[in-house]
Amino acid sequence: MRKITLIFIFITLFLSCKKSSDLLVAEAFHHKLFLSEVMTKLPSSVSKEDSLFFFEQYVNEWIVRKTLLVEAKKELSQKEQDFSPQIEQYKEQLLINFYLQKLSNNLSINNVSNSELAEFLNETKTEESSEYRDMIKLNYIKLSEHSKVYKTVKNLFFEEQNRVKALQQLEKICSDTIEYYLDSEHWFYNDFIERELSFPISNNNSEKLDFVQDGYRFLVLILDRKQQMQTKDVREDRKIAQVLLQQQKRTTYLINYQDSVVQKALTERKAVKYPVIF
Repeated sequence: MRKITLIFIFITLFLSCKKSSDLLVAEAFHHKLFLSEVMTKLPSSVSKEDSLFFFEQYVNEWIVRKTLLVEAKKELSQKEQDFSPQIEQYKEQLLINFYLQKLSNNLSINNVSNSELAEFLNETKTEESSEYRDMIKLNYIKLSEHSKVYKTVKNLFFEEQNRVKALQQLEKICSDTIEYYLDSEHWFYNDFIERELSFPISNNNSEKLDFVQDGYRFLVLILDRKQQMQTKDVREDRKIAQVLLQQQKRTTYLINYQDSVVQKALTERKAVKYPVIF
């Protein structure tokens, strides 16, 4: 508790008083960590509780890092400690990536006209892209795996000769103690049923299903099947197409730019490729 209180005092002093003298918050092997350094790493718009957590986490990680660094320098040879080639390569790649990113942020590159968008949507439209969804009408009953009324319910549920009477009897047996659906008017999407009720519909051609799952016994009767065109969100299609087009334009621009500057350098003999005989 005292530790957290001291940290809170440090942060309060730094934020409110803003004294010219910095506060030392940790030391490790002659290295010093000051409050100002920690505060520069503190994310903006965080609560006091989060600030305290971040503060202590940063200080602890700093001590671990400095301690392990001393151990590494002590145990590794000078050659093993030399990462200058990798560091230089990493710096070069960072610089190139940052420059290409800055180029690709050019507004003119990211502009997608209505005609470009319409052409792209027309080119990508195929018969296969029409979205049909499988639909079913069904009845189902969910019983406990070892239900005593299972056989009676099953015989009534799969009754074909006098369906109306069977349903009336099922209504009485099921009451409010068993989960069931006996309506025959509504259509459901297959994927909805499979997601919400975990029924194996799509890969099952049988109209009558009787299976045990997660400690329950399910009786399922498929009454009818059909396919229905899924209403497509045109706005969403345009949004996706626009993102894809922007990405294509940025990629094309950067490839062309790279080729042009390399060709210019070769032409002006700023860059040279010498023939090598193997």
